[in-house]
Amino acid sequence: MSLFPPLVPADTLWITRCPVPTATAIGLNQRWFADVFAKRNYQVHTLQDTNDPNLRAQHFHHELKTLFREGGNVPAFWNRARNLSNKGFDHTVVVGLTWVDEVQLLLARPGANLSPEKLAGKVLGLSNAPGAVDIWRAMALRGYDTALKLTGLTLGDVVLKDLVAPEVNWNGQRRGGTWSQASEDALLSGEVDVIYAKGAPAVALKEKHGLEVVLDLNTLEDLALRINNGTPRPITVHRHFLDDKPELVALYLQVLNYASDWAKANPYRVADIVAAATNTTADAVRQGDGDKLAHSFDVSLSAERIAAFQNQADFLRRHSLISAPIDVADWIVEAPLKVALAQPLSLPSLEIA
Repeated sequence: MSLFPPLVPADTLWITRCPVPTATAIGLNQRWFADVFAKRNYQVHTLQDTNDPNLRAQHFHHELKTLFREGGNVPAFWNRARNLSNKGFDHTVVVGLTWVDEVQLLLARPGANLSPEKLAGKVLGLSNAPGAVDIWRAMALRGYDTALKLTGLTLGDVVLKDLVAPEVNWNGQRRGGTWSQASEDALLSGEVDVIYAKGAPAVALKEKHGLEVVLDLNTLEDLALRINNGTPRPITVHRHFLDDKPELVALYLQVLNYASDWAKANPYRVADIVAAATNTTADAVRQGDGDKLAHSFDVSLSAERIAAFQNQADFLRRHSLISAPIDVADWIVEAPLKVALAQPLSLPSLEIA
């Protein structure tokens, strides 16, 4: 029996996802969440479709008990560490991990002729934004650290330049990402020599300005060298929600698994959906993420992904990007995914094309 009283509102569930390639975005686009939960008398809303700043903030703070979140690991780690530091407990649990290899680029100005071996003494841009959590700073630092280690260099061998970025605004999108005007201006003006960029927007940025690629991190075969905010990407829910409605958590994961299978059969439709989710073009998605994108949406709690997840937690703590150490084994609950994998959805009206 649950230790907590029922906490699910009579008819409302919430979903949130980052503006990146996710199985959740596919499920929302195809209305599978709305359809399967409607059969159980629940409405589905997304945080991205509300203008309420208190609700939008839940993408980062995840205190909303009926919220499903598929998003970057940096804000999820930040939120858990903050709660552990301030309260001594955290109510989120990780019920799955995805691994979508979006393009990760270190970019320089045209004619720079830079490579990882030539980065010593160069100025590398880092977002420095007030607010809840500077995801973009964490992503860039991880990308730089990886690139430098490939050639025996360290972060101490380069100049890390803080780039002032706007504060989080819950009513809209935060500028300060790798495609932001702040990063772009700093590179093009010569204030910095290199910036980190990821995803389809990175491809668009590179092509718009003829930027040179110092390193494409996704060409590195070792999975550990591609760890960053989205690799691996956690799926989190509120512990009280899981206790109260485990069948709904399993159902959400069943839809993600269904979306993963559908994506493999519909790669060109996937590119269109991801383009809409990332505010870019299908061509940029295809160029940046390649043919493997459609085969990348599976949900897993494999030992390899869990090890990568712990590696990222340790990196963020080592560089003071989160306020407490995190043992991911204490955060993960495997039961809902086991149920979802053992009982795949059968949706005749939603046949894979």
